[in-house]
Amino acid sequence: MCCNVSRILRRRCRSVRRFCIVAIIRLQNQTIMRHFHIPLFILIATTALCSCYCPPDKVRNHTRCAYRILCYGNIRGLSLPDQCREATNYPVTVDVTLTDAQEDFDDENLIDEGLLNYITTLKISAQWPTTKLAILTYTTRLQNLYLVNNCIEKISGNPFYYLSRLENLYLAHNKLTDIEFLFQFQSYPNRLRKLSLAFNEIEDIPGDAFDELSSLVELDLSYNKISDLTEEPFYNLTKLEILRLNNNQIKDLNGAVNGLPILKQLFLRGNQIHNIDEESLKIIKHLETFDLSKNDLEQVKPVMFSRHWEHFANASICRIILSENQIVSVPNATSNEISSRFVRQSHMHNVDVSTDLNLSVNSITDIQYNAFQSLIKLVNLNLSKNKLINFVVNPNDLIYVKYLNLSGNFIMQLYSETFSSMNNLQNLDLSGNQLDFIPDMAFNNNYNLKYVNMTYNDIEKLDAIHINMFHPNGGAMDLSNNHLYKLTIPYGEGLRLYSLILHSNNISDISLIDLSHQSELQSLDFSRNSIEELHASSLLLPASLESLDLTRNRIQRIGPSTFVKFSRLRTLRLSVNYLTEIEYGMFQGLSSLKNLDLSYNRIKVLESKFFLDLKCLQHLSVRSNGIDVIDFKSWYGHKFNMQVIVDNNNFTCEWLSGALSDFNNGYSRVKPAVLVGVTGRHSLEGIPCEAGETEMLVEGPEYVVTDERLLVTSQKILEAVREQNFYLRKFMWKLFPEEVNRIVTQQ
Repeated sequence: MCCNVSRILRRRCRSVRRFCIVAIIRLQNQTIMRHFHIPLFILIATTALCSCYCPPDKVRNHTRCAYRILCYGNIRGLSLPDQCREATNYPVTVDVTLTDAQEDFDDENLIDEGLLNYITTLKISAQWPTTKLAILTYTTRLQNLYLVNNCIEKISGNPFYYLSRLENLYLAHNKLTDIEFLFQFQSYPNRLRKLSLAFNEIEDIPGDAFDELSSLVELDLSYNKISDLTEEPFYNLTKLEILRLNNNQIKDLNGAVNGLPILKQLFLRGNQIHNIDEESLKIIKHLETFDLSKNDLEQVKPVMFSRHWEHFANASICRIILSENQIVSVPNATSNEISSRFVRQSHMHNVDVSTDLNLSVNSITDIQYNAFQSLIKLVNLNLSKNKLINFVVNPNDLIYVKYLNLSGNFIMQLYSETFSSMNNLQNLDLSGNQLDFIPDMAFNNNYNLKYVNMTYNDIEKLDAIHINMFHPNGGAMDLSNNHLYKLTIPYGEGLRLYSLILHSNNISDISLIDLSHQSELQSLDFSRNSIEELHASSLLLPASLESLDLTRNRIQRIGPSTFVKFSRLRTLRLSVNYLTEIEYGMFQGLSSLKNLDLSYNRIKVLESKFFLDLKCLQHLSVRSNGIDVIDFKSWYGHKFNMQVIVDNNNFTCEWLSGALSDFNNGYSRVKPAVLVGVTGRHSLEGIPCEAGETEMLVEGPEYVVTDERLLVTSQKILEAVREQNFYLRKFMWKLFPEEVNRIVTQQ
């Protein structure tokens, strides 16, 4: 029945088309057509309005003769304006996306084959297990073709034969198995530069599969089932620069890449390669990116690190990725590699090229002293997740290293010789080892450290960190998740250290953490320790602190004047502790504090008079304390708007209504809020509350609150008067400067 309805609709649409075409022809004979241009989206209405194949609202005219069109099922009734069909001065670009595409394209369905001929980019979405791609017969100017995720199992015929201008072809995410004779073109050489066949089911590649693709620059065959390359299918791709063969079942290259003289990037991740033949190694020396990760490689040949770089440009980065293999040792560079290194350094084509070497996630237990000698400018070295117990290599080979990752090994001791020449080192990751101290002189020559990660080691006590100076822009050090209970950074060490992370240690007596000489320290994290009490003499910390995190400790009491010297502190986190009350003077000195977190404590009553020292407070969190009421009286004259986060407390609806009313009416600058809003009978502005009468837990009769509100109103009036007087005085000064000066002088 659906087919019958479809036929009826088609007949009606043809009738409407005939009528519209006649109307347009008549309009073209009128003189008005000489002055006004009928846009494409009006012309296509002859069919689109009735069939909805290319709806008018899905046609975008970006610039003159540049269109983006969305069609459904088929492309019908579209026509370009004459000025675009015949234009030579304007580039014509037509980008068409065809969804739920029909396979058949015949003359009956096509009003204007000329439009198809002008399509430059075509994206087809369909379910075509078997297809001839008949539409391509009409799209001879096509440059970009996307046939992605269409479940295509077989493409018959030679659909690309007439696409002499095709540059990019995407056939990824299909079910193709056979590509022999698929890429046949009328003209040779053709213009195809990029071909993607990723995520298909290709097992075999015939030797002549890419015979006619001599202009190809990038080929993606990743995520297939290719295991055999003995037919050397890439031999004719002399311009190929990028080859992706990752995630296949390749065991041996079999010389398949030997005929690619300008290949720059080779991706072989996720195969089963155990060894690389000598001929292939010669080509590998040309590569900028060589990814052999997640294979079965057991041995590293020194020539893998060597590069001749004659075709490299300045500021290039050479990436050698050998991670996730079964490598157990890294041998010394041979005399051939070492001698060629110095030849390259003095060569007339010597360029600025840096190297990233990734040997992570292997089973390396031994790295020989001159293992990296063939690498001229090693910048990034990743040896994480191996089985190293020490790291002793030639320091001259590490001069340029900026990023060194030794995490996840079994290193018990650092040797100063290794780090002695690493003047450029910026990021050092030593996490997840077995270090229990930092030796003298270890980092004495490192002045550019930005980040030092020593988490998850066995450090209990440090009397010095032996890092004299961090990067000019500041540095951070992470000592979390150790067993640290005592830390001292003496005078003259740790200069320019701006962030120190000490969370998840065994700190119970915070006075054993002496950082008083760190005059540039801004951020300090003490969270997840065992601190129980804070008082005026317990914090041996610098006055430069701007952020202090004491979350998840066991703090029961904070004495008066504890933070008195931290006038720069902006953020203080005290959540998830055992505080039951706020004492007078607890926050004395915190004149710059903006953010205070008291959530998840045991505070039942919160009175604003204890917060009078916090003149700049803007964000206060008291979530999950079980508070019944907050006395806002002392905050009526607060300078800034302050948001108080009150989730999971016991506020009555009567109290909450009054607090919100005071804020909304301008009496108070304190606004209750929640992180997670709710709706229901017992909520106001998304804040839950408890119904029923509850006695106010504040002193004094109700008229005191009224007096406070009147005082605030009076203050606002006085401020407005002062402001008006200021502007009036300024205005008079401009109009009568001499008289004003005389009056001021007399006064």
